[in-house]
Amino acid sequence: MTNLGPELQDLLEQLRQVALSYADAEEYFPWKNRAFFRELKGRNFLFINEQSDYLEIIFRVPLHQKEQIIKEDFVAPHQSMKSWLRAEITSREQMDKVIPWIKTSYELSKPIRTKEDLLEGEPPEIIDFLAQVRREALSYEDIEEYFPFGDRAFRKRKGQIFLYAGEGDDHLYVNVRLPFGERDYALTLPFIEVPKYIGHKGWVGAKIRTQDELDTVLPWIQISYELNRPVRKRKAGLL
Repeated sequence: MTNLGPELQDLLEQLRQVALSYADAEEYFPWKNRAFFRELKGRNFLFINEQSDYLEIIFRVPLHQKEQIIKEDFVAPHQSMKSWLRAEITSREQMDKVIPWIKTSYELSKPIRTKEDLLEGEPPEIIDFLAQVRREALSYEDIEEYFPFGDRAFRKRKGQIFLYAGEGDDHLYVNVRLPFGERDYALTLPFIEVPKYIGHKGWVGAKIRTQDELDTVLPWIQISYELNRPVRKRKAGLL
């Protein structure tokens, strides 16, 4: 951890207390960075990185709020965490502006959201698309939905992940693994891309904005499940 001056140390402690005041909020340190998530093994809603002369605050808000917030001179889009914003906090005045945004980020991190949980300006179809994806994934036997590093994932218990799903600003993002021929076809579609980090392992990423796009992706969930489920070992002496 960086040695902070007394003013930044005081701001950090106040931000921690705000984040931990929300129901089921917990603090942990993935990759040695300070993060806050809601519910056991749940979704991240806030990251705080300590720098020598400022606190970096990383949070999420709906798209229409983001467009207004980035007008602040201490806020900018996060370069690698799409849909997230980063703020460089050096004063109490800036912190007071950030606190309502942290609450919004917390509300967006609710693990299971319905249309009743929609925030002002959020596209309602994304919640509906996610519900359809969850319903398909959980229809298979003994499936676990969990949040490794704050990302929604599905796997057969003690098996490999076969699906990732997450809400973007204006789309639902879904990662599935496909066999060679199916994957080649998928990558010809305009809403499909090779995802970072796992694309070389046969995965594709879909940015879903319409029901037709979702209808194309839903059958791939079962294909990905079949590719990733554990292989049963034969008992010794059996052919």
